[in-house]
Amino acid sequence: MVLLAFGYVSFMGLVYHSGGAIVVPVLITLAMMAVVVGCVAMMCMSRATRWRGIGTVGQIVFGVIVLVVLLLASVPFTNFLRVCSEREEIRNEANAAIDAAVRVDAAYQSYAETRLASYKDNLSLIAKGKAINPSRYNEVMGGASGSSDATKIDNLARSLKTKLLPDSTEEIAAQRRSTLEKARDASVLNPLMPKNIAAIDSLTNGWVENYRTLSLVEYQGEEAQPFAYDVVSSRLGLLTSSYREWRMPSAVAIIVALACFGIMLLPFFVTRRSLAGASTGKRGKVLYE
Repeated sequence: MVLLAFGYVSFMGLVYHSGGAIVVPVLITLAMMAVVVGCVAMMCMSRATRWRGIGTVGQIVFGVIVLVVLLLASVPFTNFLRVCSEREEIRNEANAAIDAAVRVDAAYQSYAETRLASYKDNLSLIAKGKAINPSRYNEVMGGASGSSDATKIDNLARSLKTKLLPDSTEEIAAQRRSTLEKARDASVLNPLMPKNIAAIDSLTNGWVENYRTLSLVEYQGEEAQPFAYDVVSSRLGLLTSSYREWRMPSAVAIIVALACFGIMLLPFFVTRRSLAGASTGKRGKVLYE
């Protein structure tokens, strides 16, 4: 049970270091636990063997292996302890980044509405001045469908709206917000937390670029600028890079590793030595029958 608890904390440290990968940390943790259990079993066998010399060497070698493995595991153990110490800050920064990401949709909606209103105003001015500048009128509205200028303006505005706000936009935005919400108020004990945190920046930046691409379309009669949105920078990236860097094991991690080492050796300590080995003297004389 002690090894399972120690292994889980080390596993979480590996997950955060990898940025959310699960398979490799699981394999590393299982390998670490298998080595420790196997070496303790071999230490017990070495203690119980009748060959005192070989048994002593085996106990030392396998004991050192167990100690080294546990000390190495204290590195990711330390990493997760650092994550736990910053859990409130991580959660607050993640929530702030999610709020900023959600505001991207509202910002683009406002951009599209403002642009459509400006476009219709420009078309109205062009329609009113067609007697003065008929070439401009024909250039912008000559090919539009409709029997009146008002109808042509509505049809052109509707066409631009379908370019700026495709029907699939809201559905995709809802899926993105659902993904982002999974990282809100999540516990650092959740193995999916690092992946959700990593998804915040990538989804936000990707969606801003997607909106910018949609806004590049420009109709005749428009004087528009592409959509631009400065995502509020947070310390989330700094926190993420912090727990993806290895550091020396902390004193707490080393103490826990040594305590775990001592507890793991309990089966070794209660293993009885071989009576056959104990009953043989230096000159081969039988001391016990």
